[in-house]
Amino acid sequence: MKKFLLLLALAFALALGTASLVSANGGPHGGYTATTDACAGCHRAHTAPGPRLLLANSTYDLCITCHGAAGAGANTNVDDGLYLSTRDDAPNGADGNVGAANTPDNAPLLGGGFQNYQGAPVTSIHDADGTTAAAWGNGVNRGVTADLAEGNLSCASCHDPHGSPNYRILKETINGNAVNVQQVDEGAAKDYDTEQWGTGMSSVCAACHSNYHVTTSGSGSDSTYLATGGYAHAVDMNYSYGGSNVNPETIGFGGYNLPLAESGVNDRVVCSTCHLSHGTAAAATGFADGAYDPPFGTVGPIPSGDSALLRLDNRGVCEVCHQK
Repeated sequence: MKKFLLLLALAFALALGTASLVSANGGPHGGYTATTDACAGCHRAHTAPGPRLLLANSTYDLCITCHGAAGAGANTNVDDGLYLSTRDDAPNGADGNVGAANTPDNAPLLGGGFQNYQGAPVTSIHDADGTTAAAWGNGVNRGVTADLAEGNLSCASCHDPHGSPNYRILKETINGNAVNVQQVDEGAAKDYDTEQWGTGMSSVCAACHSNYHVTTSGSGSDSTYLATGGYAHAVDMNYSYGGSNVNPETIGFGGYNLPLAESGVNDRVVCSTCHLSHGTAAAATGFADGAYDPPFGTVGPIPSGDSALLRLDNRGVCEVCHQK
């Protein structure tokens, strides 16, 4: 037993020490040499405590050893949704650890957080700890869930820990569906708090939430969409409400901003324009509470206070664009 614990400690030391701090498609995430030591940072061939020969009990447990609140192997703290340059032993990227020079300390991460975000407990998350087995609109009507093709949701459901040609090491196949997200900021100058998405960003969400990926113009008024759960706001559309006064990469109103994606002119409304991928601390109250029972009938089934991964409180994401 002592020998096993020693080997486990040594492997984590390799992951957190020898490899130093890491970034997507670097360190242990791809680009291996023929005699790499990176395998031993996450796997043990004969004495692994977790499936897939992992050095932790689950994929999520392994990922947060570097990327969690108490992690020491990456600047990205996904538990709290923060970029921590203070974890860097050579600030401003002097050791080649890309990202530190381009992202301020304690900046909120692009994906939100799994436990907290911007200093507050999350109100909705993508539960990546291996307990969630289904997704809304996964080949079924909107408002209905269906089981995921690749088993319960984990970090590795969306990200490839061995590297990927996609942005942020997103997998090329998610839930059995092809995903292709253009890389924009995956060179030597990473930026973890400014959206710089390429084309295909919505394909990540559509891989599991296919019937929410409505791209037809006028779908909010088109009765044919009633067949899949009701009328739906279009995504992967050009933003056209703000005119020439709007920054082509963001939409702003009342001091709030929403990000747009690339379409050749940087003005594409994608799923992530309104939603965070990991978790949000936005409020959902009054009419915006999914469990609210208005005079028109029950809306749901959604837990009370669930914020549906929205970026802003209640329906602020609607007002930022439509300004009614």
